[in-house]
Amino acid sequence: MVAPAESRSPAETERHETERRDNVTAAFLLQGAFAGLFGATLLAGWFLYIDVILRGQPLFTPTLLASGLLGWGVPAAPQESIGLACLYTLVHGMVFIGIGIGTAYVLHRFAVIRHRALIIVGVFTVLCLVFFAFAANVSALGPQTIAIRDAFVGNAIAAFAIGIYLARLLPREDEP
Repeated sequence: MVAPAESRSPAETERHETERRDNVTAAFLLQGAFAGLFGATLLAGWFLYIDVILRGQPLFTPTLLASGLLGWGVPAAPQESIGLACLYTLVHGMVFIGIGIGTAYVLHRFAVIRHRALIIVGVFTVLCLVFFAFAANVSALGPQTIAIRDAFVGNAIAAFAIGIYLARLLPREDEP
């Protein structure tokens, strides 16, 4: 004999559906945090490459930016500091987690944004605005500090990584 199927009241069905949507949203936002960390790691790797290969000073960029972040100003010849590099890496990671979660939220909330190119351009724009506002505020841009070209390339790498990471989680355009 087959047991009767469990029937739910409309209120229970609605509560179950709300819980399912909340779980999907939370999982997508967690993926946004991972995307942000992925982008931050690639951006840090890009500047590590610039600092080691071109400058010969492995911690130049994070030390320079941490000095500006702490309000010490940008020194003419910053002394590399593991402590300052770790501080900036922590702040950098948190900012990128926030950007990844924000991007995931926008993608999840607004179903209109489904094109990878649009996602990448949007993330790139946000990254550039945030970085250049900060760097200009602490005078960290210039030939002896951070070249604008390097910042653009690094932000493009990070935006591409975040955009592609999150776009792979979206339903395809031909799916309902």
